[in-house]
Amino acid sequence: MTLLFEEKWDKTIAPSDRKMFQSVYEQNPIQEGRLEFIPVRAAFNHQGCVLASVCILNGKDDWRLQNRLLYYKEQEDLVAEGRFTHDLLVPSHTAVPWTFIFHPNSFIRPPSLQHWEISLQNDHK
Repeated sequence: MTLLFEEKWDKTIAPSDRKMFQSVYEQNPIQEGRLEFIPVRAAFNHQGCVLASVCILNGKDDWRLQNRLLYYKEQEDLVAEGRFTHDLLVPSHTAVPWTFIFHPNSFIRPPSLQHWEISLQNDHK
């Protein structure tokens, strides 16, 4: 089981952020048969988008982000949704840091950036 940084991330990530993701990975073991998005931090950018950084823990077969509908929730309530088309590959039994960007036009209600999570379409309540 390995923490893997996507190529562009690996070249540009700040040492402090690398340590932060390493710590998140060490504190959240990959669970066999589960795909999880462990929240790391959320922020607004200058365009009002939510930047939701997670550590994707893949205890299943290889997983691709390509054409996936994901939900941004706060306290289990749906706040935004987005379809992501990046060709990110998360190999089986690997953790990969990633940031999902939810644009203001995807907001169902204003985000507070508190008690948030990312979930897949089939996990939506």
